[in-house]
Amino acid sequence: MSVLPRARRVIRWLGIAVLTLLAVYLVARAVVEVVTVNPNRPETYRQDWGGPHYLGVLLVHAGPGLLVVTLTAHRLRRRALRRGERAKAHADHPVR
Repeated sequence: MSVLPRARRVIRWLGIAVLTLLAVYLVARAVVEVVTVNPNRPETYRQDWGGPHYLGVLLVHAGPGLLVVTLTAHRLRRRALRRGERAKAHADHPVR
């Protein structure tokens, strides 16, 4: 195996690792924000980004995590559908 394909593979896996860590951070941040901020006590979120309104704070802090979860679910669903289509196509054309 030459050096170039191996280097591309390493860079690809490093990119996947960095994106995975970023996704985990954004989802964890969203969960922490929803759990720690009390919508009935504006002093818990007034100085946060997106404040002074609760909806703005949720949009800024939990929105990226929600986006990560939504995109991941969409990607996994598409992958499952493709696998199902391939399995069906394979079953429709038996090997002779």
